[in-house]
Amino acid sequence: MVFSITSVYTLSGDATKTLFQLTNTAPSGSSNLSTLSTVNYPVANDSKANAANQLVFKNQPLSWWLASLNSGAVKYTPVSNDVNWAYVDANNNSIHISMEISNLLIPNKTLTITKAPGSMSSVLTFETKFGLTRVDTHNM
Repeated sequence: MVFSITSVYTLSGDATKTLFQLTNTAPSGSSNLSTLSTVNYPVANDSKANAANQLVFKNQPLSWWLASLNSGAVKYTPVSNDVNWAYVDANNNSIHISMEISNLLIPNKTLTITKAPGSMSSVLTFETKFGLTRVDTHNM
């Protein structure tokens, strides 16, 4: 038996807004993705993801998040209690995204579950965050 999950993200909010704007916080750091470091934990024995990288992620518009989530460039990557999503760049480097960001932006609380009659498939709709919606289809 093969089990698969497909996630589809849509956006009804302002695609140009960044997390800094959405949370009414003064922007800080770079918005240039090329400045992302592949060193995920620059402080020895610290489980917090690279702080400079987190500023880059907070500076990305919702349109980038939408495209990256749908393409798989941002993917669920459970690493620790501080990181469960990562951005995979063009060189296949996995750059960790802090829980602070992923919990704030990425829909992760189930709103409804619908099962298809006579099948093992189900559709999960998650609560919307900043106009970003997620629908998962689970097929067996």
